[in-house]
Amino acid sequence: MVVLRYDENRKTGQLSITNPRLDKLEKVITEVKRHFIPIKNDLVKVPASLSYPDYNFMWNRDSAYGSYYITIFTETAKRSGLENLLSNDINELEKLNGKLIYTLWKYLDQEVEKINKKGYESDIRKLESTLGSNHILARFDIDENGIKRAERDKNEENTFRSWIMQYDWSFIIEATREYLQEYESIVPAETLKLIEKSLNFLVKYMYNFYVTPSADAWEHYYIYEDKSYDNKHIRIGKTIDSYTVSSLYKGIKSAKAIARMLGIKIEEVNEEDVSKFLLNNFTIEHETMGKFLAKSKIELGETIPSIGAEEIEIFNTFRPTGVENLEENTVRIIEKELFDGNPLPIRYKFFDKYKDIVDTYFGRGSWFNLGLQYSMYLNKNGRREESEKIINYVESKIADDGSIPEQEIYDKNRVYDPDHYFERNGNSTIKDLLWAKTAYLAAVAIDLI
Repeated sequence: MVVLRYDENRKTGQLSITNPRLDKLEKVITEVKRHFIPIKNDLVKVPASLSYPDYNFMWNRDSAYGSYYITIFTETAKRSGLENLLSNDINELEKLNGKLIYTLWKYLDQEVEKINKKGYESDIRKLESTLGSNHILARFDIDENGIKRAERDKNEENTFRSWIMQYDWSFIIEATREYLQEYESIVPAETLKLIEKSLNFLVKYMYNFYVTPSADAWEHYYIYEDKSYDNKHIRIGKTIDSYTVSSLYKGIKSAKAIARMLGIKIEEVNEEDVSKFLLNNFTIEHETMGKFLAKSKIELGETIPSIGAEEIEIFNTFRPTGVENLEENTVRIIEKELFDGNPLPIRYKFFDKYKDIVDTYFGRGSWFNLGLQYSMYLNKNGRREESEKIINYVESKIADDGSIPEQEIYDKNRVYDPDHYFERNGNSTIKDLLWAKTAYLAAVAIDLI
């Protein structure tokens, strides 16, 4: 087994590290740095994947997780002694991360200006409030002319509850809080100005929409409703997800922390209202699985018997008040239904009359980033041996160039690929994902604490 941790006499502060893990770390760091494509005026383009053309954009969520995990890695490296072994890489990652934070806030600034220019519709009873142009959309492109809407996404502004209308962009705020906590004294004035300019609007936005549907972490709605608008037929998403609601709780809480740090005045809203909504609407008492926090519910309708691997972040990072009472059984169900004895989980599973809602993306593979997030959860909860098994497994799959795949399919004889994603990609999953690479760095760092 590859080991990286303190020696037995931790008071010496010396790190005992085997060459194989150090080699893996160096390769993954090099690969992560390749994602940072410099653009003029201190902007960086950080594609979700370097090898899969459809991921050659910046996703708010993926980029935010990337930044958050890089910060965890660099700050932990300084405490553990790892910095002595990787000082140049760590210094470079810190600088690149600062540019990523700036780029994300530049995008948020442009989105807020766009929304206000059009005329912000905050009344959630009106269908206009669901238009893409009324929201911060999930991804963007960037070139020498600056930040822009991806060409293929331009129609999404005129779409009701677009597939890229997602609220987990709010994790940018938590990633920023984590970064400021470590680097506030050296954050450029331009970044601070952008935060100060948009923070109050973002808090009001998050609080206004937390009770409404949006596409989930995987860009999905699971139930739709037919409506008529302007004499046209439209199909509108109707599902709300516990992960998304929890990310908004964390976004509001993190915004308050940033406001205190930087002396910014923001509107007072109570994130505990979000916690109450979460618990009241996603707690489910199932006949065979017991009481747990469900993945999805229908707007103004029933809670759907469902579970998602992304829910680990509810218990690991977001932690809305009260979820601890549902944590043990929800995590047990995730382990049983989504991991099923494997090192990596599938994304989600629905039950009972909703059991036909199944994941069909890339053959319903198991996801590396989700396994690594679970590894961090296990480590934080004293289950280090189980955590290390996942890290070791992921390390066994790291390519020679340091890339880590999005997914793995354990049994290719059971591939379910009705949309032909897997087939069109040469009967292969996507071979590299920023989210997975940075999660690996953070998981290894947390293993050192």
